[in-house]
Amino acid sequence: MQYQRPHRIGPPKTPSVVKIILALILFISVITAIVTPFLKSNYLIYLFGISLEGIKNFFFWQFFTFSLLQPGYGLDISFIIVIIFNLYIIWVTATTIVENTSQKGYLIFYLLSSIFTGLVVLLTMLFGSQNYVFANSTITLYATLIAWMMIVPSDTRIFLFFAIPIKHYWLVLGLIGYNLLSSLSTMQLIPFFAYLSVSLFAYFYAVIVWQRFSPFIHLNKMERRLIYTSSRISQKFRKKP
Repeated sequence: MQYQRPHRIGPPKTPSVVKIILALILFISVITAIVTPFLKSNYLIYLFGISLEGIKNFFFWQFFTFSLLQPGYGLDISFIIVIIFNLYIIWVTATTIVENTSQKGYLIFYLLSSIFTGLVVLLTMLFGSQNYVFANSTITLYATLIAWMMIVPSDTRIFLFFAIPIKHYWLVLGLIGYNLLSSLSTMQLIPFFAYLSVSLFAYFYAVIVWQRFSPFIHLNKMERRLIYTSSRISQKFRKKP
């Protein structure tokens, strides 16, 4: 059984698409956090976050920018810790995904996961909190984490606190599950459905498009059927003139 040892802080080489996504998250988030305290309203969060009013005003870029913005009110310690954590995990896991697929493949995956989650968020807003503005770079983090979990070998282990070996998928599911329960317990339904939808999208995308099996054996039979069915459908479309 192989172990991943913490011999370096990150990948030796970072793909261009990953650099661009990381730079956008850092730039949009830091600028918004710095400028917002000097404004009378959260205009930048409204501009880059996703909302029903924004989409009605044709701010369609919100389908992509809401998953790049980490909201903050000034550069306080909690904001800095969260942004550094998200950037680091996305950097490491996204690079692995690109190495196993392609830069174009990861970019398409990110864009589709952001659009899908944005649609779910808007649908949730329709049933309540219609004036809500949602933005969180954790959406990109969770999409990338789930895809990474599906791509790396099932015996991969991470050293928690640099000392405790734990299987990578339990760490991923534990992190996402904790945030889902936290959102649900405080009745923050929009973040809850956002985190849930992006996680499910990333899982099914990895199975159907990248034809990857999850590390959970009891799901492999269903995944095999999904891969077979999607392949048959794809072949039928290719045969058409």
